[in-house]
Amino acid sequence: MSLLTDILVWSSANLLPWQRDALRRLFQYQECSSQDIDDLYATLKSARGLPDPQNRQPSPLAAEHLPVQSAGPGVVVLNALRELKHVNRIADGEKLTFGPKGITIIYGGNGSGKSGYSRVLKRACRARDVSETIHADASDPQSSGKVPEAIFDVTVGTVQKSLNWKRDSPAPEELSTIAVFDGRCAREYLDEQDVAYLPYGLDILENLGQKVLPELLRRLNSEIESTNTDVAPFADLIGDTSVGKVIASLSDTTNSELVKKLATLTKSETNRLNELEKTLAENDPKTKAKGLLLSAQRIDGLASRIDSSLPYVDEAAAEKLKACDSETEAAIKAEVLAAENLRAGEPLLPGTGDLAWKTLFEAARSFSLDSAYPSEAFPHVCSGAKCLLCQQPLNEDAANRMQRFDGFLKQETAKVATDKRQQRMLADQRLTKASLAFGLDEPLIEELKQLDLAVLQSVEAFEKQVEARRTWLRGSLNTHNWDSPYPLDLDPRPRLREISKTLRDQSGDLENAIDQNLRKSFEAERAELRARVSLSPRSEAVQDLIRRMKVKATLLKCKDDLKTKAISDKAKEFASQAVTAALKTALDKEFEVLGVGHIKTKLIERVEKGKMKHKLVLALPLTTKLDEILSEGEQRAIAIGSFLAELHLAGHGGGIVFDDPVSSLDHHRRLRVARRLVDAAKQRQVIVLTHETVFLCELLDAIEQQNIDYQMHHLEWANDHPGHVIEGLPWEHMDYKDRLNKLEEEHKQLEQSWPAYPNEEERSRMRRQYSRLRATIERIIQDVVFNGVLHRYRDRISIDRLKQVVGFTEAELKEIERLYKACCEAIDSHDASSIKNESVPTAKQLGQDIRDVRALAKAVKDRGKKAPVTNAGASS
Repeated sequence: MSLLTDILVWSSANLLPWQRDALRRLFQYQECSSQDIDDLYATLKSARGLPDPQNRQPSPLAAEHLPVQSAGPGVVVLNALRELKHVNRIADGEKLTFGPKGITIIYGGNGSGKSGYSRVLKRACRARDVSETIHADASDPQSSGKVPEAIFDVTVGTVQKSLNWKRDSPAPEELSTIAVFDGRCAREYLDEQDVAYLPYGLDILENLGQKVLPELLRRLNSEIESTNTDVAPFADLIGDTSVGKVIASLSDTTNSELVKKLATLTKSETNRLNELEKTLAENDPKTKAKGLLLSAQRIDGLASRIDSSLPYVDEAAAEKLKACDSETEAAIKAEVLAAENLRAGEPLLPGTGDLAWKTLFEAARSFSLDSAYPSEAFPHVCSGAKCLLCQQPLNEDAANRMQRFDGFLKQETAKVATDKRQQRMLADQRLTKASLAFGLDEPLIEELKQLDLAVLQSVEAFEKQVEARRTWLRGSLNTHNWDSPYPLDLDPRPRLREISKTLRDQSGDLENAIDQNLRKSFEAERAELRARVSLSPRSEAVQDLIRRMKVKATLLKCKDDLKTKAISDKAKEFASQAVTAALKTALDKEFEVLGVGHIKTKLIERVEKGKMKHKLVLALPLTTKLDEILSEGEQRAIAIGSFLAELHLAGHGGGIVFDDPVSSLDHHRRLRVARRLVDAAKQRQVIVLTHETVFLCELLDAIEQQNIDYQMHHLEWANDHPGHVIEGLPWEHMDYKDRLNKLEEEHKQLEQSWPAYPNEEERSRMRRQYSRLRATIERIIQDVVFNGVLHRYRDRISIDRLKQVVGFTEAELKEIERLYKACCEAIDSHDASSIKNESVPTAKQLGQDIRDVRALAKAVKDRGKKAPVTNAGASS
């Protein structure tokens, strides 16, 4: 396994999730910011049970966060980066292509959009540093919240694929085989303590153990020190009570609920304390006890009178009266139905069989039995019998009718109705005559005022409720409407009995207080209640103290998770495996190529616990500050060399992306880097993004010398958006052939619409074309006439090119002068007289001049090929 894979496997098995999160941040950003430390500190504590208000969760190091150290069986080649969306201000849909082999150069000046492409490449290819955030277009209010994304076209082995990339989502695994180097990725390859070389990955472990964990420990110690756990403010509560014992033993294991419970007194406990205070303060407890007992008896008497009143009006009484009324009404309805049946046999007077008629008939029965026919059974209907009302002789029909009437009255229905009426009447009479008053006389009223004014008011209100209830019950018996009963919801008896019990208990306590042993018991009970009363207003403060004690205890446990020995030991073990003689050789070779060969490496061996350990150091004077020994350029060269050496030893066949690799390099090292990158392009795909024009020229020169495949793009603004990709170099860096081709292309566009009388804008376009044509003539003199012996950006003269410097004929000299003068006259290099108001050349003239320049260059070039050696300079 590779070193990075070893670190991943080890961390997964041996580190806590938050520690693995720290590793992830270090791998991605090279260092932990203040916000990172805040996040890690929060997850360190939450792992031990201290909740994080922001509920931050660790995101441990995983394979998706690491570049692949070996490309595997299929080398991944980048073909294109396209369909960019929401990437800085780059227009959606831009496409950047890459040569499948050799080197691809993307040139862009400051503000050209180069950083947008480079950041996407770094994020997607899992660069060693991805701290630069990719934002959407900040100038577009509608872009807020949109996520940058792009598509990569790649070839894996022989298979072509399109890979989707989106910021904040795992990068495609295939792209992780592309290695990326930039100024931020040029991390410290050197341990400043002993100037020892650190392969990529080991520096991450070193940072974890030497920077991140110590910073977290510093914060932890600061928080531990600032966590107040002083119990002195509560020392006055300590004593021989339950509260005092809890306070004396306060610790992180103290139960907060116990403190809360002790500090919360019920009403009865508060009353009990008051009783004890009064009892223990009483001078004549025996007399006081007797008075309290009598008072309790009077309260009991009041409660008993209420007990006697309620059965007349309570729910049971109401239900009983309601049932009686319902049964009576049902019996009456049955009676009415029977009367209707009685009248149905023959025509009878209205009301026959009803209550008035029955009263009349019963009166007739009494008259017959008592006076008229005392010796005869009723009804007396024998021969000679007379009607008891009209006293006319009864005929047969009347006699039969009398007997039928008597039979009707003797039926059960009539009897039941009569009985029910009687029962309802008696119930109403009992309710009316019942004595429901509670017997509240003036002495009792005064006594209740002293004991509990609220209960007095409750008794008086309840007495009114009872009387109102009686009124409602009697009304319901008359109206037979039992809906909306009058409530009885102010019953004072529970409170009266509570008062009675309290009085009796106080009486008993006073009796007991005479006994000294019992008095001590009361005093101990009072002390307990007093301590709880004292604790009550400070309960939250005590609970806060316990919480702080728990926090502090947990913080102390967090210290165990910040020990660095295991990480340091593992880093040394990994270093012993990663630092080899092959690595030393590779570093020495790269250092030599990059111009820092004077910095020598030294492989130090030592035996530790029977195992051979290695350390690779630089042979430099002892110091703790590298900038006192190495220049910034030397440090950058060491970083590039280390990067390439590790890549070589990893057997990595994937491409390399370099983003501005030559910052801080002096000129001769810049040249060496250019040659080294071009040389690397012989074995793998190399992509270089740069804004340095001199480095660009060095690359072009190296490409020409080594004759490798290359692609060239430059970036410009278009339609108010940066990052527009244009194939080839910008005008300033084109050779004369490309310049002539560009001039001819633009000439065709001018020629199609050139007017007879051009306006100011058209004249400006023509002057620009002649300005470029003049620059092209100057480039021809450098590259063709003098065959590139001298280049304005080079620090050398190409002596080998002198053999093809053939000079020029007098005719060619005059032609050069003519064309150059024509260009100078057409452009705005001087402030022309406004009186002259000279017109610019026509499009036709421009075309002819371009052709003449091309012919001139070809003539000199052809003669150089035919005559390898000749005198340089003008000839006649």
